[in-house]
Amino acid sequence: MTSHHPRLQWAVPALLLALIYAASLTVYGLSSRTDDDGPFEIGSDEVVVLVTAKSLQPTTDRVQAEVTITVGEDFLHANGDTLNRDITLLLVPSTSHEEIVFRAGASATTFDTEFIATGNAAYWPFDRFEVNPMVVEAYQGLGADRELVPTALLLEGRVDGWKARAEEVAVDTDLSRNGTGAALMFARTGGNLIYAGILLLMMTILAGLAAFVALQTFRRKRAVNTDMLGWMAAMLFAVVPLRGILPGSPPIGSWVDIALTVWVVSTLVASLALFVFCWWRDSEAPGQHEVVATRAPGSE
Repeated sequence: MTSHHPRLQWAVPALLLALIYAASLTVYGLSSRTDDDGPFEIGSDEVVVLVTAKSLQPTTDRVQAEVTITVGEDFLHANGDTLNRDITLLLVPSTSHEEIVFRAGASATTFDTEFIATGNAAYWPFDRFEVNPMVVEAYQGLGADRELVPTALLLEGRVDGWKARAEEVAVDTDLSRNGTGAALMFARTGGNLIYAGILLLMMTILAGLAAFVALQTFRRKRAVNTDMLGWMAAMLFAVVPLRGILPGSPPIGSWVDIALTVWVVSTLVASLALFVFCWWRDSEAPGQHEVVATRAPGSE
């Protein structure tokens, strides 16, 4: 019976570690899954605006996207490829292209644009951003003679590290003549949260180990070993790259720095200083043994 106890002591932590590993992979897979709505139908007199999100810049509150259109057969020449009239596309809130014109006689092309998002990157990794409302309207013709045509909006695309969700919202008629728009919302994926949590835990463990060694040495539970000075200094400098590879690159001064990073660095520096004090307190001055040895014969 007793011979199996050591195996059980190793089996329980190994099983717990395997369960945590499997759970992290499951959360990552579920959070990274994308929904496929399948093919969409378009009416003969309708314009479908396709907005493909490409990236999100939290520090500048910008969403980079590609915009193009798919039109019904009433807007195409007999060849079914080129437009038979000019189509003007209105985008709100966009910074680079508020109006995009698709010329008659040409195929619909893709334009790069930016949408203004609202959010706060300082709340990383729980920061959320949204483009609300996103208004997209299509008109036939140019200038004052253009007329609004039935418009549908299709949002797609994948932004690494973010889970996107879109829903229809009602907007003021000053923004949209048909009174409808869409809200595009972004939140961090579960995989990002797990990765961030692991890195923050590693930083905390580094500070805890350094404090443990320094306190044990201060209480004279362990002898002073000067090699530990290099080890503590290495852990101090390890915090910088760990902070730098946090997913999403949270801005300097965000809450995670105030709540954790500053305290980790402070604990490491304090532990290093305490260990240096212990070295000074418990080590002997150079030549002390020689002085004692030369005085010993004269004292007899």
